[in-house]
Amino acid sequence: MIKTLLRTVAAVAVVAALALPVQAADAPAKVKLILPTAITTFMLPYLVSADQGWFKANGLDVEEVFVAGDSTALRTVISGAGDLTVVGPFTVFEAAINGAKVKAIGSWQPIVDYRLVADKDVAKNLKDLEGKTFASAGPADMTTELPKMVMKKHGFDGSTLKFIQIGGHPARLQAVEAGKVQAAMINTLMSVKGEMDGKTVTISKITDDFTTFGYVSITATDANLANPERRKAYEIFLKGSVLGARFVMQHPDEAAAVLKKRDPDQDLPMIKRVVAELNGMKVWGINGGNDAAVLGFTSKTAVDLKMSDREVKLEEVMDNSLQDKVIAEIGKM
Repeated sequence: MIKTLLRTVAAVAVVAALALPVQAADAPAKVKLILPTAITTFMLPYLVSADQGWFKANGLDVEEVFVAGDSTALRTVISGAGDLTVVGPFTVFEAAINGAKVKAIGSWQPIVDYRLVADKDVAKNLKDLEGKTFASAGPADMTTELPKMVMKKHGFDGSTLKFIQIGGHPARLQAVEAGKVQAAMINTLMSVKGEMDGKTVTISKITDDFTTFGYVSITATDANLANPERRKAYEIFLKGSVLGARFVMQHPDEAAAVLKKRDPDQDLPMIKRVVAELNGMKVWGINGGNDAAVLGFTSKTAVDLKMSDREVKLEEVMDNSLQDKVIAEIGKM
């Protein structure tokens, strides 16, 4: 009974935090957010706070700008045409290695939620995937290298896998369902869609084998982080993101409805199932998401996979000062 009461109090606290504004400045701060893809599940913590008007109520206007891909998104921020972006850690590592002064300051979804899926009539387990043809985003991409890593970890021959470059997650699922390939690595949203279509099965979740493999990082330039006005805006943004992540965990159906509003082509029951599964995988940045263990492991893996020339030092790519300030204010979850 006491535990139930505590859970209720915690849930009410998150709702109240999202509903009540802090003292806002006379003129709202502005952040131009560069997004590297169309609306998708990893954006949920941000979408929740934006949908509920939390950012505006707390003195922050967020302008969304959509571009094609992580590299373009980060270049836009580095050029000064944007303030923040949310990109994969490999992109941040590569930029740092090439001399860019950028830092990961938090994450909506620090842990990757990719899954190995296969034609249900072709494979039921990892062993069945040996020698099969996969759809992937391209050579040296995570969707090519992670299947090999999973196979190797379980003692199977990942070198026998064949890969065909095919678009994004929806296109790769389509390729499996159409019989053009036998398997693919796709996100949870598309893997659940394939299962609900009755055409694919999930063979493996990356979180089962690699619990600290990074997914996306909220990224800013060092120059903007040194600017007091920008820092204040980023602090508000990060706080809203953390509260949004906690809301997703505690109110999954309401969060699913937010995603449905922003991505109306997706089926709501499917979105609800996806959010429930992501919650179970504990992928959200409920305490800011900027985790040294995640960035460290992912950097080492990037070198092992020959996707980076060297392992980056955490101080080159991570700045937890704003995250620490936010969590000191609202507490850990």
